[in-house]
Parts: sequence; C-alpha cells; structure tokens
Amino acid sequence: MDDMMQYTVLAEHYDKLTFDVDYEGYAAFADRLFRKYKIPGRLILEQACGTGSLSLELSKMGYEMISSDISPDMLSVAQEKCEELERPPMFLCQDMCELDLYGAVDGCVCGLDSINYLTELWQVKRAFKRVSLFMNKGGLFIFDIKTPQMFMKLDGVSSVWEEDELFAAWQYGYDKKSMRAFHAVDIFEHQTGGEYRRYSETHEQRAYDPEKIKEILIANGFKIVGIYKNTSMAKASGNEDRLYFAALKI
Repeated sequence: MDDMMQYTVLAEHYDKLTFDVDYEGYAAFADRLFRKYKIPGRLILEQACGTGSLSLELSKMGYEMISSDISPDMLSVAQEKCEELERPPMFLCQDMCELDLYGAVDGCVCGLDSINYLTELWQVKRAFKRVSLFMNKGGLFIFDIKTPQMFMKLDGVSSVWEEDELFAAWQYGYDKKSMRAFHAVDIFEHQTGGEYRRYSETHEQRAYDPEKIKEILIANGFKIVGIYKNTSMAKASGNEDRLYFAALKI
C-alpha cells in the first residue's frame, strides 16, 4: 500500500485508538538517556511523529522539537495539539528515507515501531544514514522495533475496540519467510440516524533481525550504548517482543 494512503482516515481517531500508549513514560525514558549521555544540545528530531503526542511531552520538558511525518493528516492533528505550547515543534512532512534538515540535531527519537514500516532493507539503511548525516557528534538516536517474535505472536490475531460512537477492528497476518506483516483496520463511526460509516486501511510492516539493525547502525557512524526491553531502562535479555535502542553518534 502506498505510504501516503496510510494514516489518513485513522488520523482523526488515532489518539482514541492509542489511549494506552504511555507517551509521558517514553518522553521520560528519552530524557533520561539524553541526560545520561550528555547530548550536546536540546534540539531533538522526532521522526514518524504521528499526532505529535511524544513531541508534545518532550516540548514540555524544554526540548526544542523538529517533528516529521509522512502523513499530512497526522501532522494536521499534531499541529493543532501543540499550538498552545510556548515553543511549538517545527512540523515537516517528510519520508524517513528523505530526511532533509537545515542543520544538525542533538538527538532523534522514532517511536512506536515506526522503523518496522520501512519494509525494504535499503530503506532502513537510507533512513539511518540520513539521521546520522543530520546529527551532531555526541547526539543520541533512540527508537524501538517490534521483533520477529512479536510478529509471529500476532499472526492470525483479531481484536476489537469500542468507545461511545466508535468501533474498530484489527486483523493481523505475518509471513515468516518474507518477514512481512500486515494488519487491516476497519473503523465504524456512528452517524446521525443510527447508521455507521466504515473506513478501512491496510498497513504493512517488516520484521528485522536485531543483529541486522545493530550492523546498520554501526555502519552509519553510531555506537550502540543500550538495548532495552521497555522504557523503564530494563536491559534486554534476548527474548523480547519489542526492543528499544539507544545509539550514540561518534
């Protein structure tokens, strides 16, 4: 599916559907790492920022944010959400593989398995190369990925969610050979008169061997300083469904 067709109908309802995401916890995790490794400044890039919830939390902490996403619809929601901040993020509509900034940043965060949406290996290499190009020496790159183990667990799973006038259903699939995952999302929105309007999107992701991710980071001038199993800084043991990487630009 064309990336530009993803997160269009979902943009309006995304925050409701991700009510359980701990953005404050993720921001605190990033802040703790930025402080631990004494990044050279406070200019932070968030890639695949979605509706801006993480950028909002980091902005509240005093970071100067540049927030990018490929979806104009998601960025529109993000801009509205952050408009009352004293220093709102600078929002950019950009593909992760085509990152282009006016200068260098001191850190980069890319959350909620957005890296898995890069479904070709060359895209991951390109995206990491662009982050490295626009990051100051001593800057920190923080991101998370779903592991192959998690995608295998999701294969064949269906789930539903309902609140007030909204009903959503997900169906997941995973091909172990190609390491490609798909999930279809159907949203039913209650209309005046009792009818429901249906919106549908299909999303594609790809699983990556964590060792390959490490290899690409090192090839692009990063030193891996931490791999965690959650945002509480617990070290990964090698059997996680999700991994959080911290990589220092050297």
